[in-house]
Amino acid sequence: MKLIHSRKKIDDTLLIALLSAAAAVIVTALVIYLTPLKHYNLISPVMDDVDPAAFNTDFATHPDDYLFVDVRSPNIYQSAHAKGSINIPIENLYDEHYTLPHRGKKIVLICTTGRLASIAYGYLEDFGFTNLVHVEGGLENWTYEGLPIEGSNVFSTKTSDEHQ
Repeated sequence: MKLIHSRKKIDDTLLIALLSAAAAVIVTALVIYLTPLKHYNLISPVMDDVDPAAFNTDFATHPDDYLFVDVRSPNIYQSAHAKGSINIPIENLYDEHYTLPHRGKKIVLICTTGRLASIAYGYLEDFGFTNLVHVEGGLENWTYEGLPIEGSNVFSTKTSDEHQ
């Protein structure tokens, strides 16, 4: 009888410990997701940057490994863009992110200076994309390094109010 009673006591203690651990996990999750704590980064976000020349060399030899996306507005993109890039304006990323590959190809993002592409990087990262690459310095750096562009006017003054 004593053996049965002590076994039941051990089982009850184990059950209490498991329920306490589960409650602690639930309370922690609620504290994080129902308070402003979810907006604090405990680990600094890291962006995968690539030098324009290094990327262009690899892109020229392995174009099927990449989806090269210019996130600027269509007017600015049409005036000048990196050769081989396609235009998906940042304001269309919400609708277009469903069609982008989550694996198999790297999504390389570029804009005029690199800032808008950085925002697009973070946005797509929030949607679970881990195959993202950011071109350092954007099209300014791309052009400075003498890499191929299509179009005639890299920095259009007529469209300065649009997304660059």
